[in-house]
Amino acid sequence: MAENPQLFGNGMPVPFYGEMFVLVRDGVEFHVDKIPSAPGGHVKTKGTIYLSNIRMVFVASKPVGNFFAFDMPLLFVHGEKFNQPIFHCNNISGFVEPVVPDNQNRALYSTHTFKILFK
Repeated sequence: MAENPQLFGNGMPVPFYGEMFVLVRDGVEFHVDKIPSAPGGHVKTKGTIYLSNIRMVFVASKPVGNFFAFDMPLLFVHGEKFNQPIFHCNNISGFVEPVVPDNQNRALYSTHTFKILFK
């Protein structure tokens, strides 16, 4: 995962070499925890989700503090569940492991919990 990945001027994520975006959904609500730059460490905002063959990228409609986007490599996502509550909208929840820089200790980074609500 990476907070605030590189974006084009129109808000679309800059693709990696060989990456292809296959799905875009606007108007989703995104929740994620353990974000140091966000008030209280938790982000709950609306925006657009991009799905590629490599990752999911959420781009917020309006920044929350210094948070404006969140990158989740598909290989680092686990425990995902598709939820269909009776009185609420469908959503996907799960965990994403952090991408640890080469010169950092893994113990300094913890797993994020996320939820994507399709409204």
